[in-house]
Amino acid sequence: MTKTPPLTRRTALACLLAPVAAATFGALPAHAQTYPNKPIRIIVPYAAGTATDTIARLAAQQMSDALKQPVVVDNRAGANGAIGTSAVAKAPADGYTLLITTNTTQAANLSLMKSLPYDPQKDFAPVSMIGKGVFVLATRTDAPFGNLAEFLAYAKANPGKASYASANSSGIVSGATLALKTKLELLHVPYKSGPAAMTDVLGGQVSTLFIDIQSALPQLRSGKLKALAVTTAQPHPLLPGVLSLRSAPGMAGFDLSYWMAVYAPAGTPAPILEVLNQQFMQFTRTPAVVSRFADLGFAIEGSSGTALDQFTRSEIGKWRELIAAAGIEAE
Repeated sequence: MTKTPPLTRRTALACLLAPVAAATFGALPAHAQTYPNKPIRIIVPYAAGTATDTIARLAAQQMSDALKQPVVVDNRAGANGAIGTSAVAKAPADGYTLLITTNTTQAANLSLMKSLPYDPQKDFAPVSMIGKGVFVLATRTDAPFGNLAEFLAYAKANPGKASYASANSSGIVSGATLALKTKLELLHVPYKSGPAAMTDVLGGQVSTLFIDIQSALPQLRSGKLKALAVTTAQPHPLLPGVLSLRSAPGMAGFDLSYWMAVYAPAGTPAPILEVLNQQFMQFTRTPAVVSRFADLGFAIEGSSGTALDQFTRSEIGKWRELIAAAGIEAE
């Protein structure tokens, strides 16, 4: 009798991608042996037109071309991203429902929400990091203030009239920290999506907004918006002359950035996670993708699932500290 050679990691992946050899996966369910053999759905827990949505759609197209299956993006906005994220947590762990999301749902919501319908660690299998970016405090071009110092002076002279819009944890925490540390009465106007917040700022209904640089730059370059500050410790090279938020009184040491990553439901078979990781790693290494988003201030960066798991755990603690320092109570 001929002995069967041991199943190595490389041959396991080959079997996964070649159904003719699927019999070697004795322990895997049938659907994992021929993955993917039907459309894949990527749930984005934010509205269409957001930075996360834009990247998800680019990744979906590249995955579809590589895997020869439709990959569709499903926007499930609401509840600070909890609605869409919960849907993925409850989906079958078969690799056909994925989550592309941010620090809001996977790190900050644990401290922002009293009741969360999912567990960011127990309910998900990390696939890959996608990248990191900076948030911008921006306002309409004809606003009565042109930089951070002037905005703070305006807020001091007009208590309760200076407002900031936000649509995620980065904006919530940045605005609350600024109001607390500068002892100014800033009105927080929450939105379900960044595009909706931007529309109202451009229309003059809200004074300012915190928005990701990726979404802000086109409006900044067209002259419709002007940047007042960035949330990271260092100024951004694409926004010369724009200071960090930490330059405001009491804000020394403030440093906040956002990130995007991919997750699958917990329990997804390891060979499927490996295929998915390879796809997203390829996406983050594609020169055209890297170049496009570098021009928009977003640093594309892939990772292993293990590295993403460790990073997520550390970010939960970081955001807990940021939220506590901002004086925000869970709702």
